[in-house]
Amino acid sequence: MSEQKSLIVGFDLCDRDSQLCCYNSKTFEAESICVTSDKTKYLIPTALGVKEKNKEWIYGEEAYLAGKAGTGVLVDGLLSKLLTGEDTEIYGVPFKPVALLEKYFRKCLQLLKIYFPSNSILKLAVTVKESEGAVKEGIYQALNNMGIGKDRAVVLSHSQCYQYYALYQSKELWLNDIGLFDFDEEGLNYQQITIDRKTKPYVVGILKKELNDIINYQSLEEIQDKERQEYLFSNLAKKVLYKQVVSTIYVTGKGFEGTWADAVLKELCIGRRVFKGQNLYAKGACYAARELSGEQKLEDFLLLDGDMITSTFYINGYYDNKPAIATLAKASSPWYDLEEKLDLILDDSNEISIYRKDILKHETQTYSLMLEGLPKRPNKTTRVEIRIRFLNRNTAVITVKDKGFGNFFPSTNRIWEMEITF
Repeated sequence: MSEQKSLIVGFDLCDRDSQLCCYNSKTFEAESICVTSDKTKYLIPTALGVKEKNKEWIYGEEAYLAGKAGTGVLVDGLLSKLLTGEDTEIYGVPFKPVALLEKYFRKCLQLLKIYFPSNSILKLAVTVKESEGAVKEGIYQALNNMGIGKDRAVVLSHSQCYQYYALYQSKELWLNDIGLFDFDEEGLNYQQITIDRKTKPYVVGILKKELNDIINYQSLEEIQDKERQEYLFSNLAKKVLYKQVVSTIYVTGKGFEGTWADAVLKELCIGRRVFKGQNLYAKGACYAARELSGEQKLEDFLLLDGDMITSTFYINGYYDNKPAIATLAKASSPWYDLEEKLDLILDDSNEISIYRKDILKHETQTYSLMLEGLPKRPNKTTRVEIRIRFLNRNTAVITVKDKGFGNFFPSTNRIWEMEITF
């Protein structure tokens, strides 16, 4: 009997601990996958190990215990290894960072078989703190090695998954802005979701504030006076929330474990709802996977974060003798993911017009690129390739390449380029 691809999965991958969630189509909620049979643990230490005796691969808590007891080799910091690119030698055998991450994914995703033995993954969203660079590419490569290609997997940032999580909650929780305090080993930060209801769809943005200069994880451990801890956090919270209309506040991260901040959180509840937990990003990734699988759409929202472009780039033309619009880059897409290209046959012109529609300002601008030096050919016998890529969120590069027209009119391989800052 073949497996049915139906599982919607969210995976929060961090350098220290990870979490796994799966969408429940009966309750319409993302549910955390337990690591232990007694259903008390959800965090999976991001670590691998190899037993000395039989060279068996282990992971999570078992890997740490084997390393501590000296009965095996412990391998942790899997995300950091992707950044350095250095091999790890285990009992004389070198392993590349992607190979180690693949083994960790395989171990973790096997937990799904306990609950869904006849089902496989339809869509998997992996969330990391910052979803770009070597970490992102390493995750995609590891998943692809497992047979989970980009058609079934997506890598998202914590900020993106925070947006999905918040907007999947009851409407009364996002009537106004939504705040998030995240406190982990790297420090304390605050993110606030803003919703512009003057537009349709609503434009959802996010503001970020780093608060490490006042309070950080190390200082929290060093400060023994509970009242002092409460005082520092209370002042910070009041400062960032001053004159802000915030309906709901979420609190997450290892730094908020225990009860030291509970009195402050109770105070913040006045006029707001406050939720504290450690599974926000994993569940947000699960909701994102559902959204991106096509199972459901947040049709009234257009999500933007600090990495997403705020404009749609397109050209006008004809397809099957009918006017058509060809989109080069869509607003709300991460700039570092965008590198699109298409072919175009010129119609009695050596000039190409690129249109940019700003979804925040509701303005459209036109940019013209003159193909100087293009050979004179009969009409509709010049084919060009148009490519768009981004240097950052506000800078697009348009490249046009002459491709000629088959054997009749060979390509000159000439290239024209235009940089657009917006």
